[in-house]
Amino acid sequence: MNIDQSKILFLHGLDSSKESTKFHAIDSAKKYCIDVDYRNLNYATVAEFYENALSTIKPDLLIGHSLGGYWALKMSLLHRIPCIIANPSLIPDFRADYPAITEQDLEHDIPQIAYIELGDEVLDMYATTAFLEPYMQVDAVEGGHHRLAAPEHLNQLIHYMEQTFIF
Repeated sequence: MNIDQSKILFLHGLDSSKESTKFHAIDSAKKYCIDVDYRNLNYATVAEFYENALSTIKPDLLIGHSLGGYWALKMSLLHRIPCIIANPSLIPDFRADYPAITEQDLEHDIPQIAYIELGDEVLDMYATTAFLEPYMQVDAVEGGHHRLAAPEHLNQLIHYMEQTFIF
């Protein structure tokens, strides 16, 4: 598959939307992103929303940034869909009903890659990198920031996933 053949569902972060620079940096003709108001929806409602989106869109690959990375990991496991996460929020603290990502969420054989910009001013990406490395490939770079200084790097990871794994 090449990047124009894979169907990609991008899951945006908290207080973000499909207008995200990360979503627009993805070079794919078949990319989708649906705005979700995480702050005003509980965990169960968002989970049901993404369940419905996945059954409708039927993506080959999930990509998530920040809180979207959290949801990409959750949905990747439930639906056995490969994913790429970027500066993920593994322990969301904006609502009490969000469980942290645990080892049980990561111990599987589903292809997953993390893109980490260590200069994140919002989340501790050094701790995130250490937590994720036993479970998936982690592509960590010095510098950057939470919003991602180089969102176009996601395209290289998409290409790598398409060349390495059969969707």
